[in-house]
Amino acid sequence: MKNLSLLIIGLLLITAITSCNNSGEITSTHAEGLVEEYLVLNPHYETAYFETNKIRLTSKRDADLIETIRDLEDQGLIEIVDENSRKKWFSKDSVFVITPSLTKEALPYVVKQAKNRTEVKTVEYELDDSREILFTRKTDKSVSFNAILLKKKTPFYSFGKDKNPNSEFITKEFKAKYVEDKGWVLVR
Repeated sequence: MKNLSLLIIGLLLITAITSCNNSGEITSTHAEGLVEEYLVLNPHYETAYFETNKIRLTSKRDADLIETIRDLEDQGLIEIVDENSRKKWFSKDSVFVITPSLTKEALPYVVKQAKNRTEVKTVEYELDDSREILFTRKTDKSVSFNAILLKKKTPFYSFGKDKNPNSEFITKEFKAKYVEDKGWVLVR
């Protein structure tokens, strides 16, 4: 029993030492770890502006925007501070005058806030770990590779312009170099 536990500990130590990969060789798994670490420190996302000033909407022309604002309100991300709805004389079109206000639940999506508008995340990107990293150029001291990032739409998605509307992912090129003290590090 004691020998078995020593054997297991020894195998774990050998696995830990070899997985550190202090040699100049880089594997797909190691590159994936570098990208995940990079995305935690530097999240990749797209943004748009959400107006927090008084907005005048008409029910026919702005039907989609009204529906989106109601969905955000139902999710608890915004509150409608002033609401004034009226019907124009001789018109079938109702007019809404609202002032949306962001709640604490919207905080994870806020990038930058100004007096009358707020920059919010519309799309967040995550690494697709089900696909292997594709190396495009590889030497002893540097490597270039492509990673697939999956698109995750936020509740504020309809306020932005999607750069890749016909795809649920993007490919992003990363470059890494080998530093003697640290091992492989991303440079871009």
